[in-house]
Amino acid sequence: MAHISVHDLPRVRDVALVLAEHGFGELSRIVGVETKTSASEAPVAMRIRLALADLGPTFIKLGQVMSVRPDILPQAVLEELATLQDNAPTVDFAAIRAQVEEELRAPLEEVFTSFEEVAVASASIAQVHIAFLKDGREVAVKVQRPGIEKTLRSDLHILYTLARLIEGQISVPGLYTPVEIVQEFETALAGELDFLQEARAAERFRANHQGVAGIDVPIIHREFCTRRILVMERMVGRKLNAIPSGSPEGRAAMRRLIESWYLQLFEHGFFHGDPHPGNLMVKDDGTLIFLDFGLTGTLTGEMQDLMTSVFTGLVFKDAESVALAIYRAGATRERVDLKAFRGEVQRMMQKYDGASLAQLSTNSSLTEFIEIAARYRIQLPREFAVIARATSIVDGIAKRLLPNEDIVAEVRPLAQRLVAHRFGPERLGADAFRVLQHAQAAFRDVPTQANQLLLDLERGRIAITARDPEAEDLRMEIRHAAIRISLALCALALLISGSVLIAPWAPAPWGVPLLAISGFGVCGVATLMFFGLAVHWLFATRFHPRDWRRRALAVVRFFVGERPS
Repeated sequence: MAHISVHDLPRVRDVALVLAEHGFGELSRIVGVETKTSASEAPVAMRIRLALADLGPTFIKLGQVMSVRPDILPQAVLEELATLQDNAPTVDFAAIRAQVEEELRAPLEEVFTSFEEVAVASASIAQVHIAFLKDGREVAVKVQRPGIEKTLRSDLHILYTLARLIEGQISVPGLYTPVEIVQEFETALAGELDFLQEARAAERFRANHQGVAGIDVPIIHREFCTRRILVMERMVGRKLNAIPSGSPEGRAAMRRLIESWYLQLFEHGFFHGDPHPGNLMVKDDGTLIFLDFGLTGTLTGEMQDLMTSVFTGLVFKDAESVALAIYRAGATRERVDLKAFRGEVQRMMQKYDGASLAQLSTNSSLTEFIEIAARYRIQLPREFAVIARATSIVDGIAKRLLPNEDIVAEVRPLAQRLVAHRFGPERLGADAFRVLQHAQAAFRDVPTQANQLLLDLERGRIAITARDPEAEDLRMEIRHAAIRISLALCALALLISGSVLIAPWAPAPWGVPLLAISGFGVCGVATLMFFGLAVHWLFATRFHPRDWRRRALAVVRFFVGERPS
């Protein structure tokens, strides 16, 4: 993790000025830049989006990555960040050509019969060109911008600097600290910068949908793919948002999307994390095409069981199962009022019963679960948050293409199929076999564990510890009192000793009164100890040696910086 360095200060100042321009002057003062804050009547969420857009590609990408994390940011901010567009100018073709030739280690003409110089799409990380391979296949070539990885890494260092500066200074919504938010961004960014990872994700997604009618995924030409170059089949069709609302074509495409979403979550355990209309196309024959696999997620068997419980609980109106499933899946350091939590879940579920998609709010049910869980300080796994946001995107598409449909009635057949699969003989048999395996292993280890317990008991190695916050406070008070008493007694003893040494004020050899000088010295030490006693009395609760040491090291790092790697 990066540390604050003096080399970051110019960029930190630039960021602070942009923040102040959009009405976030308090943040500017926290990072150490005094500037006049511009007045703005725009909503906070909009000002956040505008500030990120002005700060450049890295911060735009930060907004785009965070727009799929309802566990970190509130809904109003998510909706604004979802509209962030790169609007990045295209890179000169000479630089793109050099990048492609460097990655493929061959002249462009040896790999492609033609390569269009004008990009068909351009974003902050990459741009896409249409080309033809030597065998005549038409492909889309996604080329990473030259030098973009170095730029993003440098700005990531700046983000860590800013996060550390505001750590503990402001209240951040959600359950994450500023540094943890940057860590989440760094994890997502690593995946987007590695096109081989995206290629593997696309191939896996295509294999999962092989044989599924009406779903298609571009073929990846792995022999031409590197970390910075992605070559895939050129797909032709209309963007999903170009399909008329309520049309038969739109209804068919939406039902294919729902079917695919069911397969991704409950059967394959591998899902597309950003299924917005720009990443979905419809062929002339109605086939639904999935594009862009930079953001995907993988579900464990436990997570799939959680999704099953939540989905079936929603459809069959079982708030108890939904609340318990969310509670068990999350992590919390505090006691949760399950009765109140279940009540909120039930109230949220009631509005979905019998409502058409057009009558529902912009939130999806899963996103609202995230918000409810955050209020009760339940931190759900990252995958659940990404699923929730992706589901809200699918909901938005459904509201436009199927505006008058009852959402519960629409998905009830899928829930019935899911329950039949979850509680079918084959699944129950597999679960029973797994339980027996675990039980066998547990019983086999019982004699060994019992012997170990008896040996530890015999040798006195077992200790029972009870923790009580009030007892801890009492212990600290006793410790502080003992320190004060010790300081007072030592200071008093030194004061008496100094007085005794001063009393005889007799000249010593060579005319130097050594005893008197020693007495004054001892009295001086006693005075310092009395001063230390007063300081401890006033500031004991704020005096933490570890924090002081950490701050001293931070100051050293600030001026020294990090050695270049």
